[in-house]
Amino acid sequence: MTALTLYAILIALCQVQGQLTVYLTDAPVQRIGPRLYKKELLTSQYRDPIELAYDSATRNLFFMYMDEALQNSGRAYVNVVTKRSAKVDGIRENKATAVDPEAGVVYFGSRDGLYVYDPVENRARNVGLYNVDVFKLVVRDNRMYLIDANDHMIYKVSGANAVRLGKAKTVIDFEIDGKGNVHFATICGVYCAVGGDEIVKNSDLSVSYIFIVDGERTYSIAEGALYELDCAKGAAAKIADLDFSPRSLVFGDYGDIYYSEGDNIYRLKPITSYVMYKLHKKKRV
Repeated sequence: MTALTLYAILIALCQVQGQLTVYLTDAPVQRIGPRLYKKELLTSQYRDPIELAYDSATRNLFFMYMDEALQNSGRAYVNVVTKRSAKVDGIRENKATAVDPEAGVVYFGSRDGLYVYDPVENRARNVGLYNVDVFKLVVRDNRMYLIDANDHMIYKVSGANAVRLGKAKTVIDFEIDGKGNVHFATICGVYCAVGGDEIVKNSDLSVSYIFIVDGERTYSIAEGALYELDCAKGAAAKIADLDFSPRSLVFGDYGDIYYSEGDNIYRLKPITSYVMYKLHKKKRV
């Protein structure tokens, strides 16, 4: 047995009904519910990375971080294949990011409006919404939505303008799923606007730290657990407890999960095969 196969022996131990289960893998292991993931560090070079956004076309993971030279927030990316990272020039006081997967465009938001990423020059260029303090960006089905930090309300971008979407105030975070439902959190609770109209308050969650959309499903991370949200019913079903505290989390390709914690950004890669030993405890006479 090599040192590699012993790497995760103490990380993934389960004791059920007097039986000790040991999973042997060649890397650190992270467990989410019944699923096991290989945990891989992508970078630890940036301070407090958050606002992760994954670009499937380039395999770049964009994020915001605190930049000592700027004395403010900056923007950078790490390639999830090569682990090469670089800072993005042309923007400061960066607050938001979003990737349009269909158009292959990466957007950033800042206090002075909307930016587009130029991959050739590795630079962000201001393209409009100059009076909007872009706090959060979401691109879904070729439509762009944002939170304006001036009033913490949700807006839909129409041409060169931002049109208010609904009347919800003190919005902290939001996401829009594939059905057009608007999931959002305010200082008063967690809500969902069904089809963008009727607002239903979630009866199971009072806070949501992160919203995640994956295909037809929408998830929330809150109070140390992962929940699946039901917009129309205003309900949240716990999927799994989490033994880590992500500041930001997004899904990638092939079932991969990317998240930041402290100054580190990790990739969780699904483990499809492993060696498992079941050790039975001896009964005391």
